[in-house]
Amino acid sequence: MLHRRRAPLLAGLAAMSTALVLTMTGPAGAQTGTLPPAAVSSAADPFAVSGVNVDISGGNPTTIRDQAIREAQAKAWAELYRRLVPGGGNPPRLSDNEIARMVQGFEIDEEKVSGSRYVGAITVRFRPNAVRDALGQSGGAAQYVEPPSRPFVILPVTQSDGRTILWQDRTPWRAAWEARQSAASLVPLVVPDGELSDAQAISGEDAIAGNSEALSRIAQAYKAGGVVVARTDMPANGPDPARGLTVDVTRYGLDGTRDSQTVQVKSGGSADELMNRAVAAVGTQIDDSWRRQHTTATGPEQNTIVSVPLTAVNDWVETRKRLSAVAAVSRTSLMSISRNEALITLTYRGDPDQLAQALARQDLGFARSAAAPAGYPGAPLPVQSADWQLTLLPRGSGAASAGAVPSAASPMASPTSLAPSAPMDAGGPATMGAPPRNLGTLPAKSIP
Repeated sequence: MLHRRRAPLLAGLAAMSTALVLTMTGPAGAQTGTLPPAAVSSAADPFAVSGVNVDISGGNPTTIRDQAIREAQAKAWAELYRRLVPGGGNPPRLSDNEIARMVQGFEIDEEKVSGSRYVGAITVRFRPNAVRDALGQSGGAAQYVEPPSRPFVILPVTQSDGRTILWQDRTPWRAAWEARQSAASLVPLVVPDGELSDAQAISGEDAIAGNSEALSRIAQAYKAGGVVVARTDMPANGPDPARGLTVDVTRYGLDGTRDSQTVQVKSGGSADELMNRAVAAVGTQIDDSWRRQHTTATGPEQNTIVSVPLTAVNDWVETRKRLSAVAAVSRTSLMSISRNEALITLTYRGDPDQLAQALARQDLGFARSAAAPAGYPGAPLPVQSADWQLTLLPRGSGAASAGAVPSAASPMASPTSLAPSAPMDAGGPATMGAPPRNLGTLPAKSIP
């Protein structure tokens, strides 16, 4: 029998009530009371901070409500800073208006108002680009962690007496994930409902084996950026708090990336307490792993023109795929493309050496282009020229040396391509010397 999670009726009515709250007037400059689409919850938004508690006293109900919102926004900014900046610490000092300009909207989760006191819990949502800019301000951080653009689906798999259980029964492991509260999480996690369509998309055996097609189906069903499989062994009669728990955690990205860790949960307490500690430990491990792999420089965005040598049919497609996984790159604009070369504009944060390290983690080489040979007297100047060159590296060769990438200022040698494949003109009408085609702008983050 498939397990289906049923949300309590009162919770649904509460959500409807929240959605019907009228727009309110808040502190100067804030975009307050603006609710995002209902499908997007704070649990799936790493730039939202939920459950910010405020307790304000005063003489005027309207004044204390505005003061409570200002305090909630300041507390939320401090929490978001600790979430995104490696090592945490104190955020740069910003005025109420500066913080308000970063706020996209807020939701009042609960409130109690009297003539002289306001007590409430508020969710504050921030504008991602405004936050990125503020992180690099004077006194801010030199680096920050770019959160995933979409949540990850979490699949709690239980292995018990030779059975692999994902959807069939409501195991204590799954129940613990369903009860997980929305927390200050860097990587948002979504627990599937357990409907028939979920079971048809992926089985427990598929999840453990890392079946890429099945993982892609369940991720697409929840509009997720990937899947996390959390597998644990458990006796048929439930967890044993005296023995603790071991959880194998594997994070799969839609771009083909994979990260595996083992989480050990100490013994002690009741069975429910053990499950709750295990859920919290897995969430922490997922966040820490993401931080190690997606730390990038703060600072203003800058543009640079880059050439991409093309020697095989799939080189450009593979380059776009890898660029879309580089957090330091904000946008990629295609200026022109021919059978031998693509010319793009990279928009990124940080300096070239930092960018080179981020690109190397995705097996992309980045260095200054070799000086172009001098043309014949009177030869026309090129319309566009690139000072930098981006090349595909064999899978695994760049990530292993990302911490020791040569200075990007050094000229690049001959481009490195992928394993040999068909030439660029194989099966196509392109001819040598055909003029470049302007294909417009392709945002890197939206490239599949």
